[in-house]
Amino acid sequence: MAALYLRFRNMIPQGLLLSEACVRGAGGKLAEFPVWEIRRRCSEKSCKKGWRRELKEEEGMPDTNCLSLPGGVPVSKIALGTMYFGSRITREQSERLLDTFVSLGGNQIDTGRCYADWIPGAAGASERAVGKWLSGRKRESVFLGTKGGIKPRGYNATRGDLSRENLEKDLKVSLEALQTDYIDLYWLHRDDLRFSAGEIVEQMNRWIRRGVIRYFGVSNWTSERIKEANEYAAAHGLQGAAASQIQYGLGVCTTSDWGDPTIVCMDSSEYKAYERLQIPVYGYSAQAEGYFPVYLKGGSEALSPDIRKKYDTPVNRKRADRLAQLAEKKKFSLSWIMAEYVLHSPFPAVFIMGGSNEARMREIMEMYNRGEKQLTEEDWKEILRR
Repeated sequence: MAALYLRFRNMIPQGLLLSEACVRGAGGKLAEFPVWEIRRRCSEKSCKKGWRRELKEEEGMPDTNCLSLPGGVPVSKIALGTMYFGSRITREQSERLLDTFVSLGGNQIDTGRCYADWIPGAAGASERAVGKWLSGRKRESVFLGTKGGIKPRGYNATRGDLSRENLEKDLKVSLEALQTDYIDLYWLHRDDLRFSAGEIVEQMNRWIRRGVIRYFGVSNWTSERIKEANEYAAAHGLQGAAASQIQYGLGVCTTSDWGDPTIVCMDSSEYKAYERLQIPVYGYSAQAEGYFPVYLKGGSEALSPDIRKKYDTPVNRKRADRLAQLAEKKKFSLSWIMAEYVLHSPFPAVFIMGGSNEARMREIMEMYNRGEKQLTEEDWKEILRR
């Protein structure tokens, strides 16, 4: 166990542990606090004065970084989504985008075992592209997340498979593709109600003890199921789900819009639950898959059938018009406004940025690095009113 602890301790760059960089008491003396107190001390105000400045100077981390996972590992509040890396986005372009993202202060990379398996010959391409890039870098400089536990497309794709056999298979293939011996944040891509929350927590903690993952997260789980899992973990002295990944952004949609009953979209009840849980939420499809700029340029007719089905609703059309007016008034891009909506949620949140447009990436990261809200409460009231 001592060796395992030292291994994990050495994975974290010097100065990144919150217990060392964020919770010093009088005279710089280290102090220990429960997780909730660490999170309080790492509010945006306190971080700006303390450890975020140290990180920026020593590790190149952005001064706005203030999201902490349990145990004190800080990560950038913008993650780079890599779904089409190595397939629609060439490997060379993928590596250039990854280099740019890291150079601008990002450290979270988000991929998945099943990514691009709907493109002939591209199954696993995202993980392989990220792994090739990662092989030439210092591993601990990146916080790497991938996903498993879902059947391949074409074979009951919408059903999660969290059986031990399937999970072990997915993890093995992911580690090989990513050219690493551990995953920082392993996401369970779908829930699987054949298993109790406790059984799943136990399996993930076996992996944590083996040293093959550091944290586990849940993707497309309801907040009630997350609560059940984390209550079990707390009662048994285990690590619970460190984060949740659901559809979350300015583009409002529902599971029926998506045609997949196993995904979870943010709605008013889930939103209120996350305000209570205060578990980090990673918003996927936070840019509504390009709905707003395409709709504003060419109307509903310009949308693909899939995007029209998911997002082309009266609510989103009204939001599109208001976003365009606000973007013109503030001289901000639609992309940044969508990012800020997620970043300044009333619970910890991460904006997953689609990685294909380098200029857009630079603009979003530049705004992010300013570290302050660019839009007022009145701006948001205007955008969000029904």
